Amino acid sequence: MFSTRHHRGPLRSVLVSLLAVGIMGGTVISPGLASADSVDDKRRQVANIADQLENLAEQMDALGEDYAQSLTDQADLAVEIDRAQADVAAAEAQLSQMRGTLYMSAVTQFMHGGRNSTLTNLFASSGGVQDALQRSQLLSIAMNQGSLTTDSLDATATSLTKKKAALEKKRKQAISIGAVANKRLGAAEALAARYEQLQSTVQGDLVDLLREERNRREAQALTDAQREAAGYSSKYASIQKKYGNIPKVSARSQSVIRAALSQLGVPYRYGMSSPGKAFDCSGLTTYAWGKAGVGLKRNSRAQFNSLPHIPKELAMPGDLIFTGSPIHHVGIYLGNGTMVHAPRTGDVVKIGPIRWWKVVGVVRPG
Repeated sequence: MFSTRHHRGPLRSVLVSLLAVGIMGGTVISPGLASADSVDDKRRQVANIADQLENLAEQMDALGEDYAQSLTDQADLAVEIDRAQADVAAAEAQLSQMRGTLYMSAVTQFMHGGRNSTLTNLFASSGGVQDALQRSQLLSIAMNQGSLTTDSLDATATSLTKKKAALEKKRKQAISIGAVANKRLGAAEALAARYEQLQSTVQGDLVDLLREERNRREAQALTDAQREAAGYSSKYASIQKKYGNIPKVSARSQSVIRAALSQLGVPYRYGMSSPGKAFDCSGLTTYAWGKAGVGLKRNSRAQFNSLPHIPKELAMPGDLIFTGSPIHHVGIYLGNGTMVHAPRTGDVVKIGPIRWWKVVGVVRPG
């Protein structure tokens, strides 16, 4: 019979060693390894939070520009309403003058024209056919004076009715647009609240890890943007030959850039274009180009649709860079893959890298 009595001591040592390295009965994790796994889990957690925050920020950008579009629509409609009101007032004055002229013509004829009737009889309402004949005679008197015709009087009255109807329609439209603007602003603010709520869930050492993750992404984006911009620059001449009628870079571009950079640190706010106080993205571009004497539309989509387009490979400082589908963000190109822009709620006017893969178009004001 084989005996293990003399081997019991060495065997026990082997088993203890195996247990120590986690081979027997499951894995035993050392404190250092446990800490590393914990940090990796937290990094994955903050990366997921960063993704969610970026997604919310994209949605906020879109709603912010929707709101800016509503404000533009309101401003344009307010101008139209003012014009319509002036048209109605002018038509009312014209009609009143024509009626006054008609009356005075009749008075003059009866006072000095030797008609065999009296004013009292002419203007008295007898009803029926006689009343209609009197009105017809009154108009005939005015026509004899060359003052007006029945057609012109009717046309003026009809025109006034139409102008009043158009004005009322615009007023109702203004109410509708106002409701849409408020709805869009409410939706944007609700998203901003969700954004802040998500950020507030980041506590303890996750705060530092989230900051590190954001800085890492920003640094990587800048490296990528500069590399791509350098590639565009090296091919600029050959790319330019492929396109005709590319507008020249405006001599005002540097003034535009100086104006935009003078607002660094100014807070973002929906629908604002107020130097030193607040901007949204298109508010900043409108302000900066306005300081250089060039008027732009008030929101990013209108700016993109109303200005000359150029290939993004030919972008030069001062050009406007657009992102989003539909377009909801715009910044002013500084060169070397960077732009100055007003990003979103909770942020400020700043210089940042361009995500070229998100760029949907470039325009050249001036």
